Amino acid sequence: MIKNTQNSIPKIFNREAIRYNYFKFNKLYLQIANELAERIKETNINFEHALELNSKTFIVGEKIENTKLVKKLYRTAMQTSAESMLINFNSDEEFLPLKNNSLDLVYSILGLNTVNDIPGTFKQIFNTLKSNGLFIAAFWGEGTLSPLAESLAYADEKILGGLYQRIFPFCDIKTLGSLLQRAGFAMPMADQEKIVKGYTNISNLFTDIRSFNENNNLNGRSRAFTPKSIFKEAEIYLKENYSNNKEFLIPYNVIFVTGWKN
Repeated sequence: MIKNTQNSIPKIFNREAIRYNYFKFNKLYLQIANELAERIKETNINFEHALELNSKTFIVGEKIENTKLVKKLYRTAMQTSAESMLINFNSDEEFLPLKNNSLDLVYSILGLNTVNDIPGTFKQIFNTLKSNGLFIAAFWGEGTLSPLAESLAYADEKILGGLYQRIFPFCDIKTLGSLLQRAGFAMPMADQEKIVKGYTNISNLFTDIRSFNENNNLNGRSRAFTPKSIFKEAEIYLKENYSNNKEFLIPYNVIFVTGWKN
């Protein structure tokens, strides 16, 4: 059994910093939502009670409901936003106020990336599922934004003479699969899909990152002012090393995890 030992869990992410961020819908998120909905549809199983963890937009719920497999859908989130009225209740994903054996489906789209205690959260999700219940989620995987991380490291070293943590760590596919099994899930699966998006400037890239609420929420990040020259130098680096002549290309590696409760 996995015990909730919060005092011993490294606090990599500042959970309070993301609590009230505003999510802005974008096409990349829609693409991931479509894929997750399709995976749920392929199960061809009816789910009486389903829960979306850390819901960021009602559009995802609509896509899940359009599969015609979910009878009743609930949504929970940490953040407040213009869509907060559509949230059934607010909750921290690390402390889920859910009854054991109460849900048939739990899913999340990029809503668990900044959880410090992923093993504990996976175990809580497992406990809340009924027999034959399904958990499915999408995470950012290793390699996501890697050219940006590389370019910022180059700019920091050149201008400031040192390295700073500007991109938070992303999940490893093997680790996520192992954690599913450790939590008790049967038939744990983890696979990765790569989405590449082009940008003409670094400002548009940062707009996308902020729209996902994936800005720097690390506890150990530098609080020092970052000069604009860092971003200008990083943009030059990206255009010189990752360009297709018109745009520089940024990878988004999406890990989909699936687990069943016997």
